[in-house]
Parts: sequence; C-alpha cells; structure tokens
Amino acid sequence: MANKLFQWGKGNKSKGKKNNTQETIQLVEGVFSPAEAADVLLTLINDKIKFHTIHALKLKGEQDSDVDHSEQRISELREAKKRVHDLVINARNKGLKLNINSVISISEQTDAPLS
Repeated sequence: MANKLFQWGKGNKSKGKKNNTQETIQLVEGVFSPAEAADVLLTLINDKIKFHTIHALKLKGEQDSDVDHSEQRISELREAKKRVHDLVINARNKGLKLNINSVISISEQTDAPLS
C-alpha cells in the first residue's frame, strides 16, 4: 500500500518571523480506496468536532466566555463531512481511488501566551 499516514519524522523546520520555528508535518499522503479515504478523513473530522464540542461545553460553564468560534468550527466541520461523504460516494460509484495530501504547518504564536 502506497499510503503514508502520520509521518512525524518528516517534519521540516524553518525559521519564521520573530525567531519562531515552523514545523511542517506530512499527516496524510497517498492513494486510498473510497472506504479507506472515508475512514481516514471522517476520523480526523469527527475528532475535531469532538474537540470543539467539548471545548464549547467547558466554555459555557464559565462566565463571560465566548463559544462562537467553537460553534462556528463545528458548523464548518459538519459541512466538510458532507463534502467528504459526497466525494467518497462519487469515487466509489465511478470505481476510482482518491489521492489525499494533508500537510500541517505549526509555528509558535509569540503574541498569544498561555493564560
């Protein structure tokens, strides 16, 4: 199988502005059957929905908390799930595989310290 999932060792370090280190990680790379693509993509999206749902619930318990960002992301991610579902069904119906390439870019945010 030509799939490469979670290639942590292939990170790319580069210096950004304000001496921030930027890392890029090849998270998903390869050609997948429609079923494999659905499994990989929907798992990632569902985990993000779960993260934002839990985050919003925690914020709702606090006074003066703003849950709008998490609620907006949940809405966007649910729409992304629908689009992935449509792509997977379309590929399956045509007898095609799907090529997926996902790179994550991570850098330090010096103007947003932990509170």
